[in-house]
Amino acid sequence: MARDVKMQTTLGDLIVALTDAAGQDVRDEKMAYELVAYILMGMINGSTQRRLR
Repeated sequence: MARDVKMQTTLGDLIVALTDAAGQDVRDEKMAYELVAYILMGMINGSTQRRLR
């Protein structure tokens, strides 16, 4: 399914959204931030590996 609408967001918007979502599932604030860091790291590493292929 193709999208005709393009959304523009910033990295900060992504971090806030991930933090909000993680905060709903993880009660400890420090653990929520760690989860966000792991998610971002996975996204960045995954995109870097795809470019190298």
